[in-house]
Order: sequence, then C-alpha cells, then structure tokens
Amino acid sequence: MKKKKIFGAKQVVLAALLAALGGAVWLNMQYSTVAGGFVQSTSSNKNLGDTKYVATVSDSSALQTAASTDYFKTATADRKAAREEALALLEDTLKSADLDSEAKAAATDKMALIAERMEKEAAIETLIKAKGFEKAVAVIGDDNVTVIVSAEELLPSQTLQIQDAVTSQTEISLQNIKIVNKK
Repeated sequence: MKKKKIFGAKQVVLAALLAALGGAVWLNMQYSTVAGGFVQSTSSNKNLGDTKYVATVSDSSALQTAASTDYFKTATADRKAAREEALALLEDTLKSADLDSEAKAAATDKMALIAERMEKEAAIETLIKAKGFEKAVAVIGDDNVTVIVSAEELLPSQTLQIQDAVTSQTEISLQNIKIVNKK
C-alpha cells in the first residue's frame, strides 16, 4: 500500500507560481506608488478629504509634463506586463497534466480575481477621467487601492470625487484608499 504525500510536486509548483504572482503584484504596487514623487499623509484630526502632499523639486514645467506622460504610460505598461506574466504562469499551471482538481480550481480562482481587478481598475480610471482628470492609474491590492492622478494639487472636493469613484467599484474602505497626485 502506497503512502500518500501531503505535498507533492504539483502543490509545490502551484505554491511557487502563486508566490511569484503575489510578488509581481506587490512589486507593481510598490513601484507605482513610490515613483510618483509625492507622498500623501493623512491625520485622524483632519476632515475627510483633507490631504497633505510633499512635492519633489523639478527643473522645468516642460520636463515635468514629459515625465508625467512617461510616468503614466510606464505605470500602465508595467502593470499590464506584470498581470500578463502572472496570467501566463497560471495558464501554464492549468495546462499541467499533473495537477489535481483542487490546484486547478485555485489557479482558476486566481485568474478570475486578476481579471476582476483589471476590470475594476479600468472602470475606476474611466470614472476619474470623466471627472476631469487628464490621466489616472488605479492599482487594486488585496485590501487597498492606490490611485495616481495627473494634477498639480488636489482640492478636497477632487479627493472626494476620486474616493467616490473607487468606492463605487470596490468594497474598499476610505482609509484604505491612497491618492497620489503626479505633476
């Protein structure tokens, strides 16, 4: 009588792929929020929507505009590449003949989650652009959302509009929504 292994090669491969996917999404979120050059801080004694931004020094407004355009294109391309890589890994996992039904279901669920996040991010970006922002990038994490918009500064009313766009598409609470403006 054969002894069953608790962790077989299939489970180890699936765990490695899921860890790689999680790492890719985490890196994407880190580079999307840190490269913006602005840090938003909030305080519990402020009104809802009040924000404080710390700007970086730049040489000229023309250089800022070019960098901003490049930033939004780069951020969108990086996010897309990370998601495509993660989806490709999951598809390869699903094609493996050695996977059991549980592992295939987990991979399928992860693919569905990625697809759902992509849809919600696109909807958030569309809503934000409809509210008058020229460029926007939204990144949805497990329990937070980061939104980067093209703006010199954000008024409290604009912050509320962005928060409204996020909450209409997700179930993320206001304290877990980070808004960054990129000149």
